[in-house]
Amino acid sequence: MAELGFEKTAVGYNSKVLISDISFEVNGGEIVALAGPNGAGKSTILKTAAGLLKPLGGKVLLREKDITEYSLAQRSKLMSVMMTQRVATKYLSCFDVVRTGRYQYTDILGNLSEKDRQIIQSSMELIGVWDLKDRDFSKLSDGQKQRVLLAGAIVSEPSLLILDEPTSFLDMGYKTEFFDVLKMLAGEKKVAVLISMHELELVKKVADKVICISSDNRIDRCGAPADILTPEYVEQLFNMKEGKYGEYYG
Repeated sequence: MAELGFEKTAVGYNSKVLISDISFEVNGGEIVALAGPNGAGKSTILKTAAGLLKPLGGKVLLREKDITEYSLAQRSKLMSVMMTQRVATKYLSCFDVVRTGRYQYTDILGNLSEKDRQIIQSSMELIGVWDLKDRDFSKLSDGQKQRVLLAGAIVSEPSLLILDEPTSFLDMGYKTEFFDVLKMLAGEKKVAVLISMHELELVKKVADKVICISSDNRIDRCGAPADILTPEYVEQLFNMKEGKYGEYYG
């Protein structure tokens, strides 16, 4: 059963369609990457998948059921979302930031059970930020903040992760650590992952499938990264001069 599905879906803002006729699935244990130039519509697809934007046509399915039939609380137990926008975290410790990912499991007063606390700790340890638990989140570096937010994205133990450029502020060491975690979640826990990424060489190593969105806002190609992301096609997708991709990344 697919965790997420698009059925001839149209996405956009304020009734204006940006991309139409989107059809793909993300299955448990699968990492699907969205790739393409800035402004192509990757974030719009992710926001629609997360229920933050309503589809302007077709359907978005969550476990083969229309996403609009789920309440916010029901969705939050099945999926976790991490977008590029910064969240308001003034005066919050890193532990407090991560604990917000468990709110749907707490009692009416927001109290954490011992199980919740254990899951928060294990999630922070997995991402390598448990030592920051008492630090003021607002005073961390961008890279540290991003890692804490990553821990918050997995603390609800979702079956679907939706991530928008989650490694933007991470150095190469932390990027590889994060993708190791992502592959573990997909491989061992069968989490479905939909992620937008710019680093195409990492897409080739991490993703099971890549969906390429062209600058004229359409799904251009879809398939195994090694087959799709040839130097010639990447140059076409990003409107690069012939030979430039191979010159820098070959």
